[in-house]
Amino acid sequence: MATPGFTADDPIALTIRLVETPSVSGGEAAIVGFIHEGLRGLGIEAELHGRNAWCVIDGARPGPRTLLLQAHVDTVPPTDAWTGDPWRVKRADGRLRGLGTNDTKGGAAAMLCVIAEMARTRDFAGRLVFAATCDEETGGEGLEVLRPELPPLTGAVIAEPTRLRAATAQRGLMRVVVRCDGRSAHAARPWQGENAIHLATADIAALCAIDASPPHALLGPSTLTPTLIEGGVKPNVVPPTCRFTIDVRPTPDHDNDWWEHRIRAVLTSEIEVMKKRLTPVETPTADPLVQAALAATATDEPVPFGGMSDLWHVRDVAGVVLGPGRPEQSHQADEWVEESQVLRAVEVYRDLVTRYLVEEDA
Repeated sequence: MATPGFTADDPIALTIRLVETPSVSGGEAAIVGFIHEGLRGLGIEAELHGRNAWCVIDGARPGPRTLLLQAHVDTVPPTDAWTGDPWRVKRADGRLRGLGTNDTKGGAAAMLCVIAEMARTRDFAGRLVFAATCDEETGGEGLEVLRPELPPLTGAVIAEPTRLRAATAQRGLMRVVVRCDGRSAHAARPWQGENAIHLATADIAALCAIDASPPHALLGPSTLTPTLIEGGVKPNVVPPTCRFTIDVRPTPDHDNDWWEHRIRAVLTSEIEVMKKRLTPVETPTADPLVQAALAATATDEPVPFGGMSDLWHVRDVAGVVLGPGRPEQSHQADEWVEESQVLRAVEVYRDLVTRYLVEEDA
């Protein structure tokens, strides 16, 4: 018998149950245990790996493909801006309001309902894998650590709010700190020193003038944004040092290495690349997984995913980001998801699985 409260045929009830199990990053043990025991209660041989739960379901027929359905179940912490209890779902006006409803417990619930159905019918060819993972919001012990435990994959569907559109590309991420060293002097005699803030503003102007055209066909332009700056010691002293941080979001056309080369070429100041490993990811539209996702969502073209997601951890195989909800609702106070999107997500995921997991390549 399934664990009490685990309802695999009602995605709304399951979303509510998941939301009302608090799971701020680092504290996902309870929700992962609930999912693990619920799957086992449905007769599925689920496994635990740290704060991740996963399972493999073999289809009734052999097939060349293995598809991962993955949803992270951690959330950001609630802020004081919440007008109600973030862990008590409010149901009104066709919406579910609560922490994680949109990002991404509605998607997780829909995937779980499909997994339960597929485990019962086995009406597909190949293998279907499901993973509920931790630490997506912070990085750490989630899909990246779980991935070696999973069977070899040919494709992956990552649950994130995309309004149920198939997102096939996301930008990378670089963080660079620039240190400008000048020479101190009295502010009344600035010619005796070298103003590090002046050096920093010149460097920022040079960085913002880097030409990263043309824009990527799906993601648009790469971006370079100064986000932090600090410098100076006293109001009457020419600043001897100034540090600033830039946030770079590369695209496949202008990737992390391209940006690092250009940054070093235009600056003479000392730079330190703090983050670089998160590279852009893109799956071609012609890939069978993308075609299955477009057909399942009844859309003609893929969309970009605007943020970072676990797609990077499956970048070696075809991948799409696809889920119920609105991207702009993520990390917002009074976060909500439309019930109709969660219900529709079950149909979309089911259709995608049956289109992709076939006996022969299309």
